[in-house]
Amino acid sequence: MAILEILEAPHPILSAKARVVRVDELGEPLKKHLDDMAETMYAAPGVGLAAPQVGDPRRILVADPGFEGEDGKRMKGIDLLFMVNPEILERSEETINWDESCLSVPDYSQEVKRSKRIRVRWIDPMGTPFERVFEDFSAVVLQHELDHLMGTTLLEHSSRFKRGRYLTRQAKKRVGRK
Repeated sequence: MAILEILEAPHPILSAKARVVRVDELGEPLKKHLDDMAETMYAAPGVGLAAPQVGDPRRILVADPGFEGEDGKRMKGIDLLFMVNPEILERSEETINWDESCLSVPDYSQEVKRSKRIRVRWIDPMGTPFERVFEDFSAVVLQHELDHLMGTTLLEHSSRFKRGRYLTRQAKKRVGRK
């Protein structure tokens, strides 16, 4: 397995809509790529990672809403999901506000209003179909990752002023590293 580079905003791939995975792309190579994405997510550490965040334009994501990092109380891998072509079928009207962070938007957090419960359909890398209901934190994690597949980062949930300040600060950091 390999640790992949996580792209940071404002990288252009992060604002592009991901494409559907074709049937001929299913199989072991896709599973290995998802394994690499999971290893990258855990190393970051994070609880979700969408393909565009690692430069892959396809509709795939990995998520482990039970993982809280090395100091967390929950263990990694308990609920590791490999989702290919995921789609939300149903959203509850009841919402939840969550202070979110993002591996592609380091040193930043934003409270986001999300559906408290969602029903999602997807296939695994071998083509097996799944459908499941997610609630609370799990629903938040998946909605965040599905945003990435639509070309939306955490910054798009922020005010123009807050987003601009963040991007200016990050640009200054990049200049300072050169």
